[in-house]
Amino acid sequence: MSASDRHVPEPDQEVPEPLELLGSWLGPVPGEDPPLMTLATREVEGAPDARTVMVNGFDGTRISFHSDSRARKVAQLETYPYAVGVLVWPEEARQLVVAGETVRATGEEAARLFDACPRDLQLLAWLNDPRSARRPREERREEWRRFDEEHPELTPPPTWVCFHLVPQRLTFWAGDDAGPSTRCEAVRDDDGWTVRRLPG
Repeated sequence: MSASDRHVPEPDQEVPEPLELLGSWLGPVPGEDPPLMTLATREVEGAPDARTVMVNGFDGTRISFHSDSRARKVAQLETYPYAVGVLVWPEEARQLVVAGETVRATGEEAARLFDACPRDLQLLAWLNDPRSARRPREERREEWRRFDEEHPELTPPPTWVCFHLVPQRLTFWAGDDAGPSTRCEAVRDDDGWTVRRLPG
């Protein structure tokens, strides 16, 4: 698959099954880094919150992402297990909004996602703690170098957790330099997906 295969179907084209279209947008594309997603959650008190996370994978039905168990978003998702993710590909003038319930991954699933992570993210999972955050940059770099050398193989730290975002609403948008943008939205209920066209 190439990046050019990912598009919003034109009004005279049939819209693919929404999860298939989602899979085509998420890749993977050879040579591309895993996509980043702005994840919006709700504070325990009710206010909105957001941050950018890396998409760890898509299994055909769920988008997976990881966190540190001490992070604020973990408490938020455990209190209100619903989130909205926004992915943007500026160079291709594409945007995807995914809204749905979140489910905490099993320990086995989280371990598989850890194994698939780049080495630097595995190291970060072990070393990104409050103590390290307060230390000077050179001390943190030295600790990183030493830990990397001493641990050629890494397993998930106790603080490693993963979540699945289960899409209930998908909004696909694509810009057009020569005309109006194109947008379609798919919403899932007990009867399946309902797809409608929206103004760009």
